[in-house]
Amino acid sequence: MRALRLLAVFSTIVVGVPLSAQQTPPGGMTHTPGMKHTPGMEHVAATTQPTQSGQAAFATVAEIVKILEADKTTDWAKVDLEALRQHLIDMDAVTMRARVRNVPNAGGLTMDITGEPTVAASVRRMVSAHAPMLESIGGWRASTASIPGGMRFTVVASNPADSATVARIRGLGFIGLMVQGDHHTVHHLMIAKGAGAAAHTHGAP
Repeated sequence: MRALRLLAVFSTIVVGVPLSAQQTPPGGMTHTPGMKHTPGMEHVAATTQPTQSGQAAFATVAEIVKILEADKTTDWAKVDLEALRQHLIDMDAVTMRARVRNVPNAGGLTMDITGEPTVAASVRRMVSAHAPMLESIGGWRASTASIPGGMRFTVVASNPADSATVARIRGLGFIGLMVQGDHHTVHHLMIAKGAGAAAHTHGAP
């Protein structure tokens, strides 16, 4: 008992907190000396729920399905999620598996986008559909031409003397130019709703 009292005194002198105050509370949480609680603070076990429903294409389809199911006007007889899946396959091929050869030109950039036969087919569908949309933004001109194994994609500033736009085109490169317009989400919904080929024109919705 005397040893225990001496330990308590030593604890108070060295740490500044009585030994009894340093015991682990019933909840199992240890409070270090000087730790403060803000008003209303509660010790609740963290519950973490996933926010992603899968890899990117799977998550995209899941999001579209939620939109369709929440829309009372959805015509399920026209819904074509397989068409959306095929479009996402094209996007994956163009983004991840295509080869890109960049050649600066006087007003911007010429890009040869090629790949294996299935990739080349995806490149032709995606690039030829995107070029008119890119032109509609203004400030640059875009053209395409079929080449062995893929597509030649040429983008130049509307004013070749506009050095800032020329630099931007070259800096964006193929994939940066392909994402211009922020239109893909709209087209994904159009495809899913059964717009079919019309949704692949990449024109104004």
